[in-house]
Amino acid sequence: MNGQGRLARLLAPQILRPAAAIAMFAVFGLALWVIHYETRTMSFEDIRAAIGNVGMIDVAAGCGLTALSFLMLIGFDALALRSSGIRVPFSRIAFAAFCAQAISHTAGFAALTGTSVRLRVYGNAGVPPAAVAKLMVFCATAFTLGAVTLGGLAGLFEGTRVAAALNLPEAVVHLAGILALAAFLIYATASARGAGIHVRSWRIAVPALPVTIGQTLLAIGDLIAAGAVLWVLLPADLPLSFPAFLGLYVVAIVAGVLAHVPAGLGVFEGIVLLFLPGVPAPEVLGALVVYRFVYNLVPLILAATLIALAEAGRAAGRMAPAIRRAGAGAAQIAPIAFALLAIASGAVLLASAATPAATGRLDLLDGLPLVVVEASHLASGVVGLLLLVIARGLARRVDAAWMAATILSGLGAVLSLLKGWDWEEAILLAVVAGLLILARRAFYRRGSLLRQPMTPAWVGALAMMVGAAAWLAWFSFRHEALFSQGLFTFALEAEAPRSLRATVAVLALGLVLFAARLFAPVRARPGPPTEEDLVQAERIVATSTSSTAQLAFTGDKSFIFSECGDAFVMYAASGRSLVAMGDPVGPRHAWANVAWMFRELCDAHGAIPVFYQVSAEALPLYLDLGLRIVKLGEEAVVPLAQFSLDGKPRAELRYAHRRAIKDGASFEMLAPGEARLLMPELRKVSDVWMEQRQAREKRFSLGRFEPAYLNHCPIAVVRQNGRIVAFANLWPSAGHEEMALDLMRHLPDAGYGIMDYLMVEIMLHARDAGWKYFSLGMTPLAGLPDNPLASAWSRVGTFIYEHGEGIYNFQGLRRFKQKFLPDWRPRYLASPGGTALPQVGLDVVALISGGIKGVIGR
Repeated sequence: MNGQGRLARLLAPQILRPAAAIAMFAVFGLALWVIHYETRTMSFEDIRAAIGNVGMIDVAAGCGLTALSFLMLIGFDALALRSSGIRVPFSRIAFAAFCAQAISHTAGFAALTGTSVRLRVYGNAGVPPAAVAKLMVFCATAFTLGAVTLGGLAGLFEGTRVAAALNLPEAVVHLAGILALAAFLIYATASARGAGIHVRSWRIAVPALPVTIGQTLLAIGDLIAAGAVLWVLLPADLPLSFPAFLGLYVVAIVAGVLAHVPAGLGVFEGIVLLFLPGVPAPEVLGALVVYRFVYNLVPLILAATLIALAEAGRAAGRMAPAIRRAGAGAAQIAPIAFALLAIASGAVLLASAATPAATGRLDLLDGLPLVVVEASHLASGVVGLLLLVIARGLARRVDAAWMAATILSGLGAVLSLLKGWDWEEAILLAVVAGLLILARRAFYRRGSLLRQPMTPAWVGALAMMVGAAAWLAWFSFRHEALFSQGLFTFALEAEAPRSLRATVAVLALGLVLFAARLFAPVRARPGPPTEEDLVQAERIVATSTSSTAQLAFTGDKSFIFSECGDAFVMYAASGRSLVAMGDPVGPRHAWANVAWMFRELCDAHGAIPVFYQVSAEALPLYLDLGLRIVKLGEEAVVPLAQFSLDGKPRAELRYAHRRAIKDGASFEMLAPGEARLLMPELRKVSDVWMEQRQAREKRFSLGRFEPAYLNHCPIAVVRQNGRIVAFANLWPSAGHEEMALDLMRHLPDAGYGIMDYLMVEIMLHARDAGWKYFSLGMTPLAGLPDNPLASAWSRVGTFIYEHGEGIYNFQGLRRFKQKFLPDWRPRYLASPGGTALPQVGLDVVALISGGIKGVIGR
């Protein structure tokens, strides 16, 4: 395949990403249409009656089976950690796994939500992020093995019944079962042989056979228990055996996962309806509603309760040591759990406002003034929408969102009673309000609710829920001439106009909030640093062991300081982004505080938060900020204690060094300020070097030739016969921890190996002066993974690295640095990712290049 064809293939995922979000909405719409079609002959009261026909014994059995399913899911984490040789107390495993599964079952996107929860809880137990990532792969593999095996067995042994339900030829179902079991056997064989699975030139490692068997058995146990929850809630006279039903259940679950709709909502229900045509649709929908309550909402409420109790106990200081260890990290996962509870509460209120009251309950309100009932019904829909809107603020720990959610939950409970004596909803909302009060300390960040970022996915999710509520209102009253009664008909028994008014109010308020956020004025960006900022930054840099802290003196960055004033983030504005350079500068314990302050600054200005060239050690911090990570390249760091010109690996350096000396080269290291009188001669070298390359000065992540900046730095110069032919300025850190290279420039007639000579002399000088490490800077796009599981960014980056000589000599730069036998340390970009990544990339490139002209003019 030629280069253009391969590049097109690599770019395809980038093009398809925005389409994936649109596809999610389309899938949800299709699922809603299926439900609409399957319910065309029934009424809402039929479904309500079916829900009432589900016995309490069946519900209790469903709860027990749900507990069994979650026990299997906890086993995933326990087996994954044990097979990796990582010891974590079982109480903490149970807490992390239960909360992660309860949250991801409701939110969907388990790879994101489950990873986020586990990183926070297991991180407090000392489990490294890489091990948590492997655990997530382990869980995903286990689910796949269980679904493939269970589906294959159902297709092979219950093919006749499954084929009838799927309306497929029996032979096709049998063949699918055989292929699924064959796939499992191939995987198990590779596991037994320890050879892995080979895809082209790549090898995918698989665990040992006992671990694979354990994964599969746990996953099968989970799917059987979860399927049995729905089975016991359905009518007893199903025209299917339980094994055949399990096969259909697996298909529905997998379809919901692949649809990428939160919790598979609508998709799972629509497929189950299609697969059970012989069962009355109201009874199926009634069972599905109770199933969602038992298997999704109850575990989420329990998880939120555990988190709230752990947080309240920690705040009060009255918690048993075992419970304290198990609930470590509860404060970190509280925001996402309570955001989901707010969404669930809001959805319940919207659904309730769109549907008629239960039979006989309005009679209990006969003594209330009609205006109270009407106003309560209308207000309950509005409260439901507001809970959906502020959920994003809860996920971001905003204290105003916590206050609003607590008040709205309590208000919703009261309104539920006043509008139709819906005591079930009132209890749910009162519980949510109480749990929010217990978890108060988890929501401590100041911020405006109207300034929360509105991504297309978030707006789309809100639109889906509001649209579903509107459809539910139409479905509930379609047999009652909804529009003929008029929008302004007021009577206790006039439920259709009442629901229509609530639906219209919700839609109108939603549009107003959207417009207000869309057309909100953009605040001015932060200005340049003051003299006091520079003095404070210089004091912190003087104690920093990071050499890149010297970038604070380039004059192109602003600063945000920690509350204690002992750390800062340096950043600059570019396009829609505020870009922070590297990790925070200052003591490690202050990084989280100042990083969150920077994140809030970005939110306040409607900017995209970006951290550029961050270290692997700080990745958990950026994940806590809700950012995604992509690898930029690798930094070459030379351990100076072992550096010398001895040995065969450095023969080329020895030759270049001797040759330069023979040609009359001499080396001199100048302390900061000592090169002041040499600036005109150094500028001549710099100007010739820049003109030869037809390049512009870079900015932000590198210094530039400005005397005021260079006088802050040590400068190494090389002379030939008294004439300066090359120089480099250096970044020293505190404590002789690290010295780094910044600018390195030379004349074209300097002679063979002059840059090798300069670098060798600098490193020998630094080694003899007691420095531990010398950084040669980052090589962009180096070391990116290139395998079937790599991200599209990694594959595109690898392609550019291998074939982009016309853009930049990436491989040549790495070869030059490799001569010094460095350690290669990964460097990353932390940003919101997704569809924002191209914008972030443009903003960062423009910032470093000095604007769009710099990008074009190199």
